[in-house]
Amino acid sequence: MTADVALKEWAVVVAALASGEQLLIVRKGGIRDPEGAFQLEHREFFLYPTLEHQNQEVVRPEFKNRFPGEAGPQQVPLKVYAGVAFCAPISGPKQMAGLEKYHIWTPEFFQKRMEYKPAEPALLVVLRAYRLTEPVLLPAAPEYAGCVSWVKLAQPVQAALPQPVIDNRRFRIALEEIAGHFPLEKKKV
Repeated sequence: MTADVALKEWAVVVAALASGEQLLIVRKGGIRDPEGAFQLEHREFFLYPTLEHQNQEVVRPEFKNRFPGEAGPQQVPLKVYAGVAFCAPISGPKQMAGLEKYHIWTPEFFQKRMEYKPAEPALLVVLRAYRLTEPVLLPAAPEYAGCVSWVKLAQPVQAALPQPVIDNRRFRIALEEIAGHFPLEKKKV
């Protein structure tokens, strides 16, 4: 498998995706994203763990011990490859009620996410995550820094065929439950 793009996400969230404790992400866009809004530009990508903007206050207590140290690494390990399985706009935090078993965030996370650029909906993206058998180490290059969602890698990265984080049956059941919370906005991919 080869890819030349990665989606930046909190390191604690990438770890939760790698362990199967999280199946979805919620995005609005980075300050440096085109037009300041998140666009789902790619359907498959590596996950680039970042320490930028991580906030322990919006992660449920049982996951707070998963936060990595504050010092930025000289190399960034790519350990997870992901494919988009479903996406839908979120107009308010109440839409996430009942989906707590699929993410590590508190209700305050969704409230804060909705308050940022309130006229724009957030985008819920369900990811089919695959754990790489061997991490791919990237240099912590300046062009990968900053508040952007997508990172164009300096060169394509090749990795051994990854293993799904959770089995197909469990993922299908979870996907159906999550998509059921968004009946009018269903956008399976």
